[in-house]
Amino acid sequence: MSTPCNGIPRPWRWRGALSVLLLALFYALPWLRWNGHQALLLDINARRFDLFGWTLWPGDVGVLVGMLAVLAVGLALLTHLAGRIWCGHACPQTLWRRAFDWIAHGMAKALPAPAVRPATQVAWGLLSLWTGITFVGLFSPINELVAAAPHIGWSGWETFWVLFYAAATWGNAGFLREQVCRSLCPFARMQPLLTDPHTPRMLYDARRGEPRGTRPSGLGGVLGRGRGLLDPTTAQDYVFRAAHPLLAGPMPTFSADRLGDCTDCAACVSACPMQLDIRQGPQADCLACGACLDACSRQQHQAGFGPGLVRYCSPQAMAGQPRQWWRPRTLALLSMLLALLACGAWRLL
Repeated sequence: MSTPCNGIPRPWRWRGALSVLLLALFYALPWLRWNGHQALLLDINARRFDLFGWTLWPGDVGVLVGMLAVLAVGLALLTHLAGRIWCGHACPQTLWRRAFDWIAHGMAKALPAPAVRPATQVAWGLLSLWTGITFVGLFSPINELVAAAPHIGWSGWETFWVLFYAAATWGNAGFLREQVCRSLCPFARMQPLLTDPHTPRMLYDARRGEPRGTRPSGLGGVLGRGRGLLDPTTAQDYVFRAAHPLLAGPMPTFSADRLGDCTDCAACVSACPMQLDIRQGPQADCLACGACLDACSRQQHQAGFGPGLVRYCSPQAMAGQPRQWWRPRTLALLSMLLALLACGAWRLL
C-alpha cells in the first residue's frame, strides 16, 4: 500500500470558491453598517476606530496594538500547525493575482485576439481602482468617498492613497506577481522559524513516482502492477539525477513496467504560480496553494493511477511516522497567544 500520510487528499476544488469569498468579504467590509454607522472605520481625522459598535480612542492604542499582536501570533501558530495556509489561500497577493488571472483567461475566451490585451489591462485597472477606493474606505467614510468620486471631490490625501493602492494592486498582481512572494514579502523569510518536520507542506511521493517517464497507456500504477514502492535512498537518488543531470549523469534506462507513477508530464510545474518543480523536494518559495496537487491529480486520473502522488502533509507523515501535535514551538506560540488574550481580557474587564 502507499506511504501513509494522514489520508490521501482530494483535489483542492474549493480554492476558487474560497478566493471569491475572501475577495467579496474585503469589498463588502466598508459597506457593513452597525447601528446606522459604518461598522469598520479607522477615522484618522476624528481620531477614533469604530469596530462593530466598539469605539477605540487614542488612549486605547494599547488595545489596538494588542489586537494586532494576537493576530500576528495567531498567524504564526496557524503556519506552524497547518503550513502556509495564509500564503496559498488568504494572502492579498495570492487573491488578487488569482483574480487577475481569471480576468485574463475570461478575456482570452470572450474576445478576439487583438482586443484581449487592452481589454485585460482596462479590466485590471478598474479592479485596481475599486480596490484602492475600498481600502481607503476603511479610513474615510465609504459613502462620502464614493459620492465624491464622480466630481473628483476627494481630498489630496484621499486621492493620493486611492491611486497609490490602485497602482500597487495593478503592479503587484499584474506584473510583479510571484516576485512579490519570492523577493519582497518578509513573512516568507520567516517560514523556517515557524515550521518543523511535522508541519504540513506540498510533497512529492518519490518512492511511488520514481523513476519518472512516459509509458504505454493501460499499464497501471506501481501498486496495481506489483512493482511496489522504492526504498527511500533509491527514490531520492532518482530525484537527484532528474534534477541535476549534468552533475549526476544521465538516468538509467528502465523498462515500462519498472517506471514509477510520475509520467513526467510537467503539469505540476506548469500549474505552479512560482514555476517550481515539486518533484525536487520541499522548497522555500512554495506557497502551498495546491495548484500542483490539482494538476497532478488530474493527470494521474487520466493515466488510470490512484491519487496522492503529490500530497499536502508533513515530511514525518510522508515517512510513515505519527504526527506530533505538541512540540516546543507549538507550546511557545500557544503560550504567547494565551498570554496576550489574558492581558487583553484583563485590560477590558
